[in-house]
Amino acid sequence: MDMFPYRDLFVSEARGHLSAFSELIVHLEESSGDTAAIDELFRHAHSLKGMAATMGYEQIVGVAHLMEDQLSRVRSGELQLLPALADLLLEGGDTLTLLVSQVESGSDLFEDTTGLIERLTAYDPTAETPPPVNTNPSCESAATFQGSAVSAPHQFRQTDSFKSIRIKTETLDHLVNITGELITNRYLLDESIRLADAVECWEPLKQLTALLRNLRDQVFKARMLPFAVIAERFPRLVRDLARKQGKVVDFQIEGKEIELDRGILEEIAEPIVHILRNAVDHGLETADERVMAGKPHGGTIKLTVRRDKDHVDIIISDDGRGMDPDHLKLKAVQKGIISPERAAQMTAQEACQLVCKPGFSTSATVTDVSGRGVGMDAVHEAVHMLAGALTIQSQCGQGSHFIMRLPITVSIIHALIVQCGQFEMAFPLTVVMRTLELKHSEIIEEHGGGLTIRVDGSTLPLRSLRRILYLPQAPETEGALLPVIVCDVSGTLIAFEVDRIFGQQEIFVRPLKSPLSYLRGVSGATIAGDGRVLYVVDASALA
Repeated sequence: MDMFPYRDLFVSEARGHLSAFSELIVHLEESSGDTAAIDELFRHAHSLKGMAATMGYEQIVGVAHLMEDQLSRVRSGELQLLPALADLLLEGGDTLTLLVSQVESGSDLFEDTTGLIERLTAYDPTAETPPPVNTNPSCESAATFQGSAVSAPHQFRQTDSFKSIRIKTETLDHLVNITGELITNRYLLDESIRLADAVECWEPLKQLTALLRNLRDQVFKARMLPFAVIAERFPRLVRDLARKQGKVVDFQIEGKEIELDRGILEEIAEPIVHILRNAVDHGLETADERVMAGKPHGGTIKLTVRRDKDHVDIIISDDGRGMDPDHLKLKAVQKGIISPERAAQMTAQEACQLVCKPGFSTSATVTDVSGRGVGMDAVHEAVHMLAGALTIQSQCGQGSHFIMRLPITVSIIHALIVQCGQFEMAFPLTVVMRTLELKHSEIIEEHGGGLTIRVDGSTLPLRSLRRILYLPQAPETEGALLPVIVCDVSGTLIAFEVDRIFGQQEIFVRPLKSPLSYLRGVSGATIAGDGRVLYVVDASALA
């Protein structure tokens, strides 16, 4: 019987078992008496073995069978899931992940599993020398993520009938693009009806708008996936890094059920990995250092996901050594990143943001985890490419908080449309805090020529959008009010002076292609109701 038609189904189901497998092993290291988790772990190994046997993948059967044998011994109480056995089972899971990837690609060159099979067969918990520890934290990153539901055919469930169908992700992407184009054409139609004064068309247009909104919601719902899809790999990542560095870490995840657009999940996984690696390596002290500082010998890293209206906050916090703002400023001055004058003016939070500067690092040594001055700049860039914002809060000796605020989706967003000279631009609402109208007399000119304004007792820097765009300054009109937009730029409030604020609008964001992709201060473009191109603002770059 030709099994090729069932290969994709096998790969999808096998990866589901393997993702759960790694997560359960890490969980059982901390809660060895959880019999339900042990039973579930055994069932995953047993199911994978049975599926592989049906398909004729004998190499997968061999590894899974021996892992099942060891888990059976744990289940019966004959063995404890000690770190050495956990290392061996996790190595088996990594090997099975590679074998499944080779099945997917149609390759006949499978991994050599002889050594692993010998160690699984001869495992002795009383042996003085434990099996080799797989300390490469990146070994499971690409394969596991690519094998998750993010890139596997997306499963859309109808909860009323418990039936499901498989939809290719390319089809869902195409549906989003079509929906975005329909929304754009709806504004074009709106403009045409307004110019023609076709009153009889307003009611059909209103109904069309409601239908488009419903279509948008349903398409987005089909693309939404729980954060758990990418979260399954993180406990293993933290566990391996902590063991390698001899640190004790309690890793917690909250909000795995929160859903985000598939495109957001794909792009944010690696930035989260960067922050978690830094938290283990830089953030947490060793057990001895923590005890000397009056802390518990084990550190805590917490990953929290929260939904708030049209955006999601991903917060990674630790109770480690924190950051010293003065030390950060000193290093930045030494590296020529900022001037001594600028360093003296910086707040503690602004100093923490220095870690996102390219080439910035406070590590005295270079390791395979950190210390090369790369990582956080990539995180910052990735977050802003998603029209999000990254905020860093830290207190010396008390730990750090990394907050990524992201839109639910990046294709169709809500934006504030403004005018500056002959240009109209769109500010994503995820960065807009408020709008103001000020008198010219309320603008303060600081020493050195910088402009500021006072808002709720705080002094905010004021940037002229005209000056940023190299446009001539508008003539001052006596008594006229200046429209101002206050934006959250990496945790710092910055005000932008514009000519006019039109209001909010739902827009379909198109990515810019070369050479427009090199424009600083814009992250995409959209089409206005009259066919004009509006650029989507990157407030961080403009600031």
